[in-house]
Amino acid sequence: MKPGMNCLTPDGRAILAADPVWAAYAIADLRPDLARHCRWHVAPDGGGLALIFSGLEPPILLAAGTTEGVHAALSDAELPDEVFLSVLPSHLPAVKQRFQRIALYEMVRMVFPPRKKLPRLAKSARRLSQVDGKRLTALYQCGGEFAPDAFDPSQLNDGYFFGIEDDNGALAAAGGTHVAFRRQRPLLTNANLNPSSGSSSIDNIISRGVAAIGNIYTRPDRRNLGYAKAVSSSITRALQRDGFNVIVLNVDKHNLVARSLYEKLGFELHCLFFEGLAEKVCGTDDGQSILKKIPKEKA
Repeated sequence: MKPGMNCLTPDGRAILAADPVWAAYAIADLRPDLARHCRWHVAPDGGGLALIFSGLEPPILLAAGTTEGVHAALSDAELPDEVFLSVLPSHLPAVKQRFQRIALYEMVRMVFPPRKKLPRLAKSARRLSQVDGKRLTALYQCGGEFAPDAFDPSQLNDGYFFGIEDDNGALAAAGGTHVAFRRQRPLLTNANLNPSSGSSSIDNIISRGVAAIGNIYTRPDRRNLGYAKAVSSSITRALQRDGFNVIVLNVDKHNLVARSLYEKLGFELHCLFFEGLAEKVCGTDDGQSILKKIPKEKA
């Protein structure tokens, strides 16, 4: 079994650059403070890759490239016993060869087209900072369907978070970025001086900025008041203002309310994909334990 590489090869960078909207999370994981958690497995022919990100528990497995390329990347890879998947439908056959028990839900990747204008809204949200970490945690603990469970206060350090307060000053709605990565200028290396180089493409994408929006949540007693729309709009507007070119979000395929909200803001469907847990060894509970561990956040 091959343990994977800390640094991504030019072939791997070219795979990510081929579809930066799908690969947005993987591209953002190239950020220096996140890169140490990455193990990259790239197919010998450069047709596909798999990323194991160990910065979260369980580790995340993301795949990109062709069906055959992902299969080749995973065939001899050293993989954890349990992972959280983020894969396209075409990647599933390769994943199923390495994991015996898989529990998935259908997701939609949406993208905000570059230079598209956001609609003007009556409501607006205010920017949150590191001092709001406990308030955000308390808000998300209100629970309910689609309540975020992927938030960590450290995301406030360099993220884009906005919130709306109720009359008592408590947060009634909030949201932010799972990750945001923008390097001011492409790195000047021999590799990216070649316009056909995969390194050049990915560095140019990073210089224009990649961000993933998430943790959008409205307290149950304050729903249907336009808060989520205002929060989502404020995050997207701030990212646009700071020059981010690839702005994506995930939403559960069956969460039609959220999908409609994002479409009204201008987000467009990019692809369908799967998220969920995968385990190498089957247990004796008919998959019930793995289903209970699936994160509830789908937007």
